Amino acid sequence: MIPSSASLQFLEAWTPLWFALAAALVFLAFRLYRRSPDAPAASSGLLLALRLGSVVLVALLLLEPVLAFFAERNAPPRIAVLLDGSLSMSIPFPEDAAPDDPAEGGADPDADPDADPDADTDAPTRAERMGRAIRDAGLLDALDRKGELNLFRFGGQVAVMPRDADPFVVEPVEDRTDLARALAEGVGPQRAKTGAVVLISDGSQNVGVDPRAEARRLGVPVYAVGVGSEGSVSDLSVFDVEASGVAYLDNEVPVVARVRARGDAVPGAMVYLSEGDTVLDSVRVDLPGGGQEVEVQLKYEPQTEGLHRYRAWTPAQDGEISDENNDHLFAVRVLKEKIKVLLVASRPSFDLTFLKRALESDVSLVVDPVILSTAKFAGELGKAGTAYPEDYRSLAVYDLVVLLDTGSGSLSDERLQNLERFVSERGGALLVMGPPRAFELAGTPLADLLPVVPAGNQRGRRGQILPRLTASGRTHPVTSLDPDPEVNGRLWEELPPLGVAPVFLQQRPEARVLVRGEIDGAVRGELPLIATMETGRGRVLTVAGSPYWRWDLYLWGTGRSGDLFRKLLSRSVRWLVARDELKQVMVRPGKSLFDGAESVIIEGQLFDDDFRPIDGADVRASMTGPLGSDDERAREISLVDLGGGRYRGTLPGLPPGDYRIDGTAGLGGNPLGEDASEMTVAAYRMEFEDPAPNFALLRELARESGGRFLTLGQMAELPEMLSLEPVVERSVREWPFQENPLLFIAILGLLGSEWALRRGRGLP
Repeated sequence: MIPSSASLQFLEAWTPLWFALAAALVFLAFRLYRRSPDAPAASSGLLLALRLGSVVLVALLLLEPVLAFFAERNAPPRIAVLLDGSLSMSIPFPEDAAPDDPAEGGADPDADPDADPDADTDAPTRAERMGRAIRDAGLLDALDRKGELNLFRFGGQVAVMPRDADPFVVEPVEDRTDLARALAEGVGPQRAKTGAVVLISDGSQNVGVDPRAEARRLGVPVYAVGVGSEGSVSDLSVFDVEASGVAYLDNEVPVVARVRARGDAVPGAMVYLSEGDTVLDSVRVDLPGGGQEVEVQLKYEPQTEGLHRYRAWTPAQDGEISDENNDHLFAVRVLKEKIKVLLVASRPSFDLTFLKRALESDVSLVVDPVILSTAKFAGELGKAGTAYPEDYRSLAVYDLVVLLDTGSGSLSDERLQNLERFVSERGGALLVMGPPRAFELAGTPLADLLPVVPAGNQRGRRGQILPRLTASGRTHPVTSLDPDPEVNGRLWEELPPLGVAPVFLQQRPEARVLVRGEIDGAVRGELPLIATMETGRGRVLTVAGSPYWRWDLYLWGTGRSGDLFRKLLSRSVRWLVARDELKQVMVRPGKSLFDGAESVIIEGQLFDDDFRPIDGADVRASMTGPLGSDDERAREISLVDLGGGRYRGTLPGLPPGDYRIDGTAGLGGNPLGEDASEMTVAAYRMEFEDPAPNFALLRELARESGGRFLTLGQMAELPEMLSLEPVVERSVREWPFQENPLLFIAILGLLGSEWALRRGRGLP
């Protein structure tokens, strides 16, 4: 213990003022007692002493003095030992990984010389080799003699290991590695006491901030011990798969698997596409090695509806460091058939070109284009596109008919009557688009199907016509281009203006206008740009105005994506044909395939019969799975009301496997509907994307912090490398005068003595 010291401190910042006041009181008391003619000299001196003593003690009380005792002592420095418990530490680290160094995996001097070298024994993992090296080097006992030892295990999180825990058995279970967090929490608030950090790891780093910056910031030397075989490793991986999330029965679906080989080239590697135990396709490919990726073209043809799980994979190779990354799982929703669309245009135009391209980019659609004005020409021009269906039976095979700029005279009365029957009786969908002349349908069979009232000679309005969402448009499925209402509103505001739009003085009472036109800052009621209506058994949507190709091309020209136009068309088609992507009650996973480390998101969306959003409902989801496993069970969650008919719930990382989701919705005790879906949770693979140890990073951590890098074989030398000075611990013990009752007793004693002396002597 270093000798202590003491000092008297005052808490009040205005102490000089109290000193001056105390001095004035002392002077006044001295003058008064000195002038007292009735008291003998001895009594006056004693009274003066008593009064001065009480004044001094009161002044001390007001000044809030604190008597502080300071002590210093030498304490052993703290040593933080960080042990890697991430999944990459489960990668095999065979005994012969470093034949020149027995401690690094060379020949074991205690091995049986008569043992069969080809015996089928499992190679130890990196974690096992780490524990064995710690034990053989007697590391923890040696470090304990150097200072105060604190043990931690880390991966994505950092956990304190009890001192009596077995450090030789660190289970590699963490699905990610954050070295920066391990360093920060290992040092923690005891930075001044920490003399060194011992980091034992394979150097894998896949989440968090740059650990080199954290090592510099902490200012504590890091002694990094590398686990694994340094140098080139042999590893094959299927690291990515590109495939459509939606497919259709009896349609060939392309799949692109990206494969690479680290280390040496692998000629003739087989890459397979499987569903369960069934191999759907295979390709032999030469992998150049060195981590260079190769794209492998595969294909399959789904035979049943529903959610299908496929796997692109390659067999493990001899000498491969790990086969955990040799396959890649993906999920595809297979639908019964594609939506058949008949696209009818009166003439070629830019709007037709962009509309056709946007529709055909949707893999769920089969688009048959008809250009009426070219049908009368001979030769190839007249054969372009599809012939218009001449009878109702031929028309009825379609799900949706799109009329682009087909006004009065473009279609015969018979064709118009078939279209009316197609919507009213069959329940087909109709989308009418174009400039004012496209809506010159007054007096035709289609007039009563439209949500707007057309005229025979349709009037139009020219100018800079900006699309603006109505109250209905802000929540309707057709115009909800983003689930966030604020983002959706901004997307619509960023769309470029149209040049012309038809004027409709009347709309049907049952119609819903989703978008109106704005001119010169005023939203015009007579310019319903997008409107919907259900009529008979079908649905009708009007998109009035031109040119709509601006909503595609102009956005690309300003550096933004033209996908908004395609998304608008895609959602319009699905609402029109009433496919279950836009059901009134939907409770489904945010996607078909989740990573094992991410939270599962369940989303709900509720609409009434008029497709108005329903808020305040009780929406629940039951997730049963992993299906077919011993751990199969149901997990119930309630979804949170986000407003606008949207609901959301999350469940943290689920075990890998397939799950069935059953959703229910109710309002005021009355059921609104049910929904059912499926999803898959894949095993988390980030730790195996690059299984090679990263000794270069460990060396940089040691260099940046003033420490050293060691291999497992050098671990026994580590304690001797630590030259740690004792830590000077300073402590302060304070004794506040105000909190001591003796001070108050002394003041009362002095004042009481003065009063008693005065009474006894007959003094005033």
